[in-house]
Amino acid sequence: MKRFDQRVVGRALVMGVGAGLLLGCSQGGGGGAPLSGTVYLNGKVYTQDAKLSEASAFAVQDGKFVEVGSEADVEAYRRQGFKVVDLGGKMVLPGLHDNHIHTMGTVALDMCDLDSKGVTLDELADKVKACLPKYAPAKGDWLVVNQWSPYEGNNPTANYRNVREALDKVAPDNPVVLAGTDGHASAYNQRALDLAEDKQGKTVGFNASTLAAGGVFAEFAPYVSLDSGVVREDARSAIPVPDSGLLSASDDKAAKLYDAILPAVSSLLASRGITSVQDACTSDFIRQRYLNMQKQGVLNMRVTAATCFIGDDYRDKSADEAQAYVDTHLAKAQAVRQQFAGNPLIKADAVKIFVDGVLEGDPFSSPLAFPNAGMLENFHKPHLQKDADGQVTVSADSEDSGERGIVNYEEKAGLLNDYVSALDKSGFSVHMHSIGDRSTRAAVDALQAARERNGKSGIPHTVAHLQMVHPDDQKRLGALGVFLTYTYAWTAPSMAYDLLVTPFIHPSKAGQKIEDVLYDPLGYVKKAFYPVESTRKEGAVLVAGSDAPVDSRDPRPFVNIASGVTRSTEGDGTGGYTAHERTSLQNMLMAYTINGARAVRQDAVSGSIEKGKSADFIVLDRNLFDLVASGKAQQIADAQVEMTVFMGRQVYRR
Repeated sequence: MKRFDQRVVGRALVMGVGAGLLLGCSQGGGGGAPLSGTVYLNGKVYTQDAKLSEASAFAVQDGKFVEVGSEADVEAYRRQGFKVVDLGGKMVLPGLHDNHIHTMGTVALDMCDLDSKGVTLDELADKVKACLPKYAPAKGDWLVVNQWSPYEGNNPTANYRNVREALDKVAPDNPVVLAGTDGHASAYNQRALDLAEDKQGKTVGFNASTLAAGGVFAEFAPYVSLDSGVVREDARSAIPVPDSGLLSASDDKAAKLYDAILPAVSSLLASRGITSVQDACTSDFIRQRYLNMQKQGVLNMRVTAATCFIGDDYRDKSADEAQAYVDTHLAKAQAVRQQFAGNPLIKADAVKIFVDGVLEGDPFSSPLAFPNAGMLENFHKPHLQKDADGQVTVSADSEDSGERGIVNYEEKAGLLNDYVSALDKSGFSVHMHSIGDRSTRAAVDALQAARERNGKSGIPHTVAHLQMVHPDDQKRLGALGVFLTYTYAWTAPSMAYDLLVTPFIHPSKAGQKIEDVLYDPLGYVKKAFYPVESTRKEGAVLVAGSDAPVDSRDPRPFVNIASGVTRSTEGDGTGGYTAHERTSLQNMLMAYTINGARAVRQDAVSGSIEKGKSADFIVLDRNLFDLVASGKAQQIADAQVEMTVFMGRQVYRR
């Protein structure tokens, strides 16, 4: 899964009046009275209906579209005294759907925070030093640093060799954790590593003895670097970090931190044109934040709160114990769904399943940090060296590592199939995190089993990320009509990122150019890496998810759209390596609108601009189709929302 963007486009929330636009339109924000009668004229309206119709005018009354067509079609409403808004020829789309996001992470909390930026170790040390007096003033206090990038920056300096050394130097008396942006890796100083607890809650620490064969943490050895302080996946659970400020938070301090940002979360999403989200991993704590937004009158979007259970790996449990956990999960999901039954904006009819981990490793660490996503073939063990100028060379032939990652549930025969079938039978949409090709095969097997056992239920099931998909499974996903939630900003090649993934998948030879390793035109990665267009052609349904705040807090829909259309970033130096997987602008718009609505079972009320549907729409500052036609598709990333209307009420205006 790509964890940093090649083109992060920052945009201020400018609350100004667009020149010549929105005349006569109320300037009320969230919580204002609905615009009960408004005619919008002179627009380029891309309705995203079944015929992909275009219109120039529409009328809104009581929060719904009552007419869509030409100026003549809405003339009767204008004569009735409806307000009139001249759209000035601007592009109009339905409100956007982000179908994989962690909404409460999109705005920074009042905590120490690195904002996903890659920093040198000197810069990291300065940041931690500045945060200590405010956030961990007493000796022994934990310092939690949010939004640390495990895969960008962290460059050694004359003062520090690695992350642990930097943290030890500036915070010798405080345990420190750098919470990774990807949710799969964090970094700690020695004080924090020493606090690791065994299953009985006894503090024994991560050290050479406890991580050795036969030690209490032997199973975590592949995921703990005592040298750098980086700890990955479930090994992190052994260190008792206070959860305040993290997405797993649950205490009163965390509640206050999160409740303080709710209006800003609402403003950010509205400014990006997002009127519907699927929060990909919600707990009782996170769901309460949505209820609080609703009470405050700032929930200007529809929410599908996917019930999520951290720790889907059942390797240390017996078959009976694993089945009991799954049964408990189903019962909890049913109770949560009932809790929100009848809520007009929030529903909980989806369940998230983690099928595997991530494909990023570290080919320069000692020992090597391997990816842990489930792959069909063993990972290679590369031998790479990086000089002071950042040039990478292959110093020796790669070797078979004997490892091919982990697929959760895999060791309990049939458990994932049974779980997905039970969820489908109970009426839940299943939303599966899958990165590697073996994990995606397991996901497809489970969806196929549900189809065979329950028949074609019509419930939309989604698989998210899909970084590597075997060509055979691309066809199977299409045959089942699965909804595929790609984060399109991650699909463009980038050498800095690809170095963390491809050397573990492609073999390499001593002296071989690193570019030839990464971008082998006959290599497996070219066939399997984020196969957007291939899966669409096979019949799968494209939807979109930013996975914010992973990589970037900003859900940046237009950066994602631009990447989906171009499959590249300017000057990426890869010669259009995966250009065959780019898709059309129309397909991308459908992914964010009507397909997104279908994926969360909202297409009867949203996703297109049609009579009778909720008046959820956005106005853009430029026409995206014109950019494509003029060969400037990259500039789609710079598009900005002029206005967002939700249920007929203006909730954002630039």
